[in-house]
Amino acid sequence: MLLSRVLVAAVVAVGWVGAASLSEEDTAVAPTPAAVVAAEAAEGTDREGKLWPMMQIVTFENGPCESANGDHGVCFSQKECEANGGTASGTCAKGYGVCCVLTVTCDGTISINGSVFQSPGFPAAYNTFGMCMVTLNPPTGTCQILLDFINFELAPPLEGDCTNDTFVVMGANQGSMIPTLCGTNTGQHIYIDVDNSEGPFKLVGTLSSLSFQRHWKVKVTFLDKFDPCLAPNRCLQYYKETMGTITSFNFAPPTSTTSREMLNFQNYAICFAYIKGFCDIGISFSRLDLGNVNQVCDTDYVAVGSEKFCGDTTSLSVTANATAPIIMQVVSDDDNSNLEEGFSLSYTMMSC
Repeated sequence: MLLSRVLVAAVVAVGWVGAASLSEEDTAVAPTPAAVVAAEAAEGTDREGKLWPMMQIVTFENGPCESANGDHGVCFSQKECEANGGTASGTCAKGYGVCCVLTVTCDGTISINGSVFQSPGFPAAYNTFGMCMVTLNPPTGTCQILLDFINFELAPPLEGDCTNDTFVVMGANQGSMIPTLCGTNTGQHIYIDVDNSEGPFKLVGTLSSLSFQRHWKVKVTFLDKFDPCLAPNRCLQYYKETMGTITSFNFAPPTSTTSREMLNFQNYAICFAYIKGFCDIGISFSRLDLGNVNQVCDTDYVAVGSEKFCGDTTSLSVTANATAPIIMQVVSDDDNSNLEEGFSLSYTMMSC
């Protein structure tokens, strides 16, 4: 846990006689100035009041905060924020710290928790052909890297393939299945296992010459083995709330320039936290458009436990039993010529 320390000046009054040094009795903290005056009047003395500064060290955690304009930031002292190249926006830690917004763009390096990788000129569109990459420098002891896609708009896929734009994560543990992303993924998140990797760790956006209103904003969090937010190993996504919604990547309302398409080459796990007092999980699909409509789920499906689901439906309810850790596996092959949409679901953890 990283901490900030700031010196805070407090002023107290002590009495003194002429220019003489303080006696042993005078070294104690004196009463308030009003009490000093009252005491002097009662004693008939000619004592003057002198103000002495007392320095107090205030320590606070460098945790997440919300800036004055609603951005994600990190709570730092003013000097720390300036030293790290951040922008102070609002206060935190009861006014002792500032909410420091740390943004990094192409060719930068991220080494501080809560920093954001964003497209140049965000939120304006970015249409420069080529690569935009940042290097991640995790602190010692980092086990996982959490990416929160606060905003993510790249060119859409073509029949499930990220043909024009791609977003790739480099440096994960060997054998990790981190999908290549494109399209609309605002609100999504992924966990990257790095405990058995020496890197290099990079986030790489490769942009085509296609004219498109691209922009992205990705929050980076480094997690060590003691962090309560740590996900189980090999879980790409992890849900810790008792209820919520989950969608496949690039599942967004289609527009004149975007499409709702299941991405190809997906094979990842969605995991759920154990929460005391809750057992089974009720899962309701409001959309499942994936794989064979004849219910032969071979290369495109969503598995809940050992049961696979595929087809084309707008209503499907499943109960995941808590006889073991509850995991959903998402799998797609290399062909989406049918323009299958993917899935959208809501879940509710049930009381034991």
